[in-house]
Amino acid sequence: MSKSSVIILIIAAVVFTGLGFVVGQVMASGNNPGSADDPVVSQTYVDELVGVKVTALQNQIDEIMALLGDDGTVTAGDTDNTGDTDNTDNDNTSSATTKTVSVTADSVNIRATASTSASVVTTVSKGTVMTYLSQTTASDGVWYNIKTSGGSEGWIRSDLCSSPE
Repeated sequence: MSKSSVIILIIAAVVFTGLGFVVGQVMASGNNPGSADDPVVSQTYVDELVGVKVTALQNQIDEIMALLGDDGTVTAGDTDNTGDTDNTDNDNTSSATTKTVSVTADSVNIRATASTSASVVTTVSKGTVMTYLSQTTASDGVWYNIKTSGGSEGWIRSDLCSSPE
């Protein structure tokens, strides 16, 4: 082999090595498999993302349902959705708009009366928005009388949800 052929081979080897290094760095800087940025993601990531989206949508549905009456319309004069038309809550406070509370604990039982020993009407999950009707103070704390978007009425302990807004 001539001297010029050896030099050309060395230059070609250096160029291809450099090119391989650059291409390798570009590919290595891509997304990690299973990460949030990777189009091929893990099942856990998908489940978490779907859960967040479903919860957000359910909260919006609950808020809309809280604004609507039992028949799907807001009853004239019944702005607090309690069925009465005098627009007062049972705790002697006047309300011009519907008050709601949202669940802050993971899973909460809605009770038939304001007592932890009362029967369970239904169970709601964190983030659920419900219509606030009234409140009472029992031996184990303050309880809110609420109505779920599904129409169930019951009592929830105030430390398991947000304050009425």
